[in-house]
Amino acid sequence: MNLIENFKDLASDDRYIADLRDIVMNDTFYQPTESMFTIVPGIKGGQQVAAMKGFEYVTKKSAGCGGNGISPEFPAFEQKWNPTLQEVKIEYCYQDFEASFLQWGLNNGYDRKNLDGTALGLFIQDLVSKAMALDLQRIVLLADKDIAALNVLTDEATYAPFYNTIDKGLISTLVYLKTLPEFADAFVDLDANTGAMDDQLNLANGYAKDLYRKVVRRNYGFTGDLLLSSNELYLNYEDYLTDGVGPLQSNLDTVVNGLKNLRVSGQPITPIVHYDRWRAKDFVTGDPESIYLPHFALFTRKEYLQVGVDDTNSLTDIRMEYIGGSEEKFWIKANYMLDFKMTNPYAMKAAI
Repeated sequence: MNLIENFKDLASDDRYIADLRDIVMNDTFYQPTESMFTIVPGIKGGQQVAAMKGFEYVTKKSAGCGGNGISPEFPAFEQKWNPTLQEVKIEYCYQDFEASFLQWGLNNGYDRKNLDGTALGLFIQDLVSKAMALDLQRIVLLADKDIAALNVLTDEATYAPFYNTIDKGLISTLVYLKTLPEFADAFVDLDANTGAMDDQLNLANGYAKDLYRKVVRRNYGFTGDLLLSSNELYLNYEDYLTDGVGPLQSNLDTVVNGLKNLRVSGQPITPIVHYDRWRAKDFVTGDPESIYLPHFALFTRKEYLQVGVDDTNSLTDIRMEYIGGSEEKFWIKANYMLDFKMTNPYAMKAAI
């Protein structure tokens, strides 16, 4: 196995780079992000993001000739796209890269002698696609350009550079909206987000069920089609359905079979498994230790959760380089423009 020569061949193969770009772009922006967010290509910095709030009370008995017209009030909440450049730089020394490649090959059924350039290409594709897909989901969920000043990270120096890459992700947007009086009715209390970690994670039986119902029901201003949730809340709801409190047999079967399609008031729930992992690792502070916002639930429409990318430039410059000499390092580089916006905050209800 000549790892260096195989890597150099791939790095200079225009067709391979083009195919890799297409695969990585699809995996990063569409799978599984598209199940929770709407991908919007071609955004431009400074472009207005329209928030549309429906109005009514425009019909009255005719007053005959003359009479005054009605000018319904449009929402004052304004946003603009502000995409920023996301940069990927994966660096391995020769020995680490070789060891990782060999382990990947063994995990995927290859013999060492069969690890050729084709296998190396698949390894790089697997490595880059998975890492970038997870990063994108984490950024659009949890990013905040001012996160270092919030004192919520386990280690500011280590984690802040991975969370300050766009203005605000979904959770930071919700935190901001919660401070505005005009959105006061759009939020319900989630007291399990405060206190020590043990108390935060030790949810009472039926806690999530009650919370989900408050989020989904009595929404008179919009019709939602998406209920996002932290995974810990979802598991608490699973427990409620299987603890003997009169659950439906169909729900019992669903839980036993491990299918993630539970519903509340007819609305499917989409748990975000990685949300809990990122919170428990990157957002633990204090003594006793506490997790920053370990739980959330959001009921809205997917079309209003928009991930903006510049498709004319996204991932067009995937590069691979081998630096010889004393460095002996492999580099894999990529970049793309990214932003997130909740385009219609008037059509949502959340617990955070």
